[in-house]
Amino acid sequence: MIFITGRRIMILMIGWFEWAEYLSIVLTIIGLCLSLTIDNQILFIIAITFTLILSLINRFRSENRTKARIAGALSLQMRRFSAEVAEVKETIDEYIEKQKAVITPPKLASNTPKSDNQIIASLQDDLESINKSVTSIIEYIKEHKLELRLKTLEQLYQTNQNINKSQNFPSSSIKLPDKNALTKTVNYDLEAPPKIAWKCIHIINAHQQSVTDLKITKDNNYLLTTSWDQYLRLWSLETGVEIDGVEISDQGVVAVCVNNLDYINYGIATGGLDQDVKIWSLKGDKNKSWRLSLEHTMSLHEGSINGLAIANEQKILLSGSSDQTLKQWDLETGRLLSSSFDESGAIGAVAVCEKHEYVAVGGGDGVISLWQLAGENKLGALIGNMSSLDAIAVNSTGELIAGGCADGSIKIWRLPTTTFSLYLEIEPFLELKGHQGQVMDLCFSPDDKLLYSAGTDGLIKIWHPSSESELGHLKISDDNRIFSLSLSKDGTILAAGGVDGTVKVWQQSTF
Repeated sequence: MIFITGRRIMILMIGWFEWAEYLSIVLTIIGLCLSLTIDNQILFIIAITFTLILSLINRFRSENRTKARIAGALSLQMRRFSAEVAEVKETIDEYIEKQKAVITPPKLASNTPKSDNQIIASLQDDLESINKSVTSIIEYIKEHKLELRLKTLEQLYQTNQNINKSQNFPSSSIKLPDKNALTKTVNYDLEAPPKIAWKCIHIINAHQQSVTDLKITKDNNYLLTTSWDQYLRLWSLETGVEIDGVEISDQGVVAVCVNNLDYINYGIATGGLDQDVKIWSLKGDKNKSWRLSLEHTMSLHEGSINGLAIANEQKILLSGSSDQTLKQWDLETGRLLSSSFDESGAIGAVAVCEKHEYVAVGGGDGVISLWQLAGENKLGALIGNMSSLDAIAVNSTGELIAGGCADGSIKIWRLPTTTFSLYLEIEPFLELKGHQGQVMDLCFSPDDKLLYSAGTDGLIKIWHPSSESELGHLKISDDNRIFSLSLSKDGTILAAGGVDGTVKVWQQSTF
């Protein structure tokens, strides 16, 4: 009661001082008028002095009241802030406890209204951002099966250290062959390397962007090229002139392949970032000039198409994708024949051997998986490589498989004579080190004596695997990296595509 009475007295005193100040101002004005009338300034001086004193007192009291209000407001805000921080901390603690018990974290207070306080609102935004990041990381790990892929890499490392492990199979009756049969020393044919030379016959400004892939037709008449600029182009190898060009996608085109028995009727296939596989034919007009004609579009992949190959005699198209599937299609109808999921990871390169009826695919984890042609069975794996692969080549007999690696090396595996009678895991018997950068493409010569490799260092290297030696190199230009390579079926024409869109064509010449 006494406190309330004192507070009222203080309020009344504050009001009296303000009224006294207003009254003194009026008296000052009156004193000024009187001093001017009677010519005596004493009353004016007294009034203005009294007014100034009251003004100073009121200003001082007003400042104290303002500080008291601010202090009170800050105190109240700090109490609210502490309560909200405690609430956020409690929410975080609950989230951590739940995270220990579940795989996928729940979303935290996504529907909680934002605080009016700027600091608390900022903390809420940060907490929500952290929650989204953790959730996306866990979902990515689950979606891409990183745990399984890490285990695969660990097994490869152990294998590389000569620690062999048995692979788990559905049937316990399947046994691996004797490892000595797979690692025995290979006897090379030690005849001298062939003496060949190459002369440039065409330099073509083929595309506005990098040439991603190119293929020479079996009769050496035409060259097909694809690019990031979304075009498929057909060129005359005799003149170096473009015959036809079609914008086939709204995204980059990555791969092209050609049926060597009949490239005119359903004989060309393309794939790229739009996830579509397309089959093309060549059709002639009245002037007998070829035009590219789209026959089929297959849209069953869920990732970019990184590698294509054609089994010519069986007319089967093979496509490898970032979605980790190898799909086999009927080349004439576009019908899906089979789809195989490769647990090794995204597929970056595809090659086929019709003689032994297998398809070789490889990608980010460095393993080359061998799959049954015109079937869905996995036949074996080429191991012993820890670097990602962007190029695979199979020789004419199907006994040698070469892989181009991101570290600049080329590894070669030799399949035993008991190919695929049992599931095989095979180590490389030869490694060639020559590129200062990623190996982008590979191809064997028709007689299997030479191996051609192209890399991001801008060089095309010619290898003689029997002597493990490099015979020489070619290049498009001094500052042009090479993305694609193609050797004609008779081995007399070589074409390479550069990062600047240039295609260079060489023809073999004798000494």
